[in-house]
Amino acid sequence: MAPLDTGYVMNLRLVDPLGDRVGPTPTDFDQIGAYLRAVREHRLLRLDQLAETTRISKAYLQAIEEADVSALPSRPFAIGYVRSYARALGIDGDAAAARFKKETPDFTEPLRNPIGVKHEKTRRNPVIFAMVGLVVTGVVVWNVAQRSLKVVSDPKAPVVSLSGAQAAEPKAPQGAIALGAATPPPADQTTPVAYVTPGMDLTATQGAGTTKVVTNQAAVAAAVPSGYAQSPVFVPKGAVYGASSATPAVVLQARKAASLIVRGAGGSVYFARQLAPGESYRAPTGEGLTADIADPDSFDLYVNGQLQGGLLSGQAPVDKLATAKPAKAA
Repeated sequence: MAPLDTGYVMNLRLVDPLGDRVGPTPTDFDQIGAYLRAVREHRLLRLDQLAETTRISKAYLQAIEEADVSALPSRPFAIGYVRSYARALGIDGDAAAARFKKETPDFTEPLRNPIGVKHEKTRRNPVIFAMVGLVVTGVVVWNVAQRSLKVVSDPKAPVVSLSGAQAAEPKAPQGAIALGAATPPPADQTTPVAYVTPGMDLTATQGAGTTKVVTNQAAVAAAVPSGYAQSPVFVPKGAVYGASSATPAVVLQARKAASLIVRGAGGSVYFARQLAPGESYRAPTGEGLTADIADPDSFDLYVNGQLQGGLLSGQAPVDKLATAKPAKAA
């Protein structure tokens, strides 16, 4: 016996299969989710109860009822959730899933060809291929003929070997080879240029009471003495930095290469340099400066041109150094 035609999918056993209960009718709802919610509320069931029964998240069940496809997972899982939800309510799950697929079609699936339509392949004219082949063959024959005629007309032309063998390399000269004089070594380019603090005058003493600003590294190197000996009276042995000779100041003269940093009252750096042996710095008094020296034994202190001895600490106020007592004569 052939099965009966049940018509539209909305009428496929979506009502209570027992037939003795009064409840919502699927034809009264535009969406399958709204019908499932009506059946659930009619049977006084909560979403959390159905979530526990179907093992489906409550959020997914709510999205099915509200027809929110964007909140559901991928399409195969969503169809399975609708089927399980309907079966938990005692409704035909396959019919519910079929209606869900009809209401939410998948536009990402490729369109299928209509039944009975045959795709005919476009016929390509063989005459075109024959003409293209003739043209290519003619070009190749013409190039070969031109090359053959050139070889016949010029017998002295070099013949290119097709075996890929390279020409013989020239032989090395025989006998002794004369060597020229050695060239001088290149200039040393790795010596860094000495740092000069911006705004500080670089002076070198020329005689008694006269100074000259040294503006290049060659002059500074010339001002540095080859040897340095301690003197009870300040005698410039190299470049003198800082204040001029007319300004009240104390003089710090380096016995050996050492670093000197002079800071202001607020901690700002007035002078910072690695002094060579014999180089000096005039620190003006009354400015609240502080001398910061890594090695106090590397400097001699001069006040009013007289040697006061070495420094006792690596950090001392300049105004306090100006009141230091003169060193006793040996």
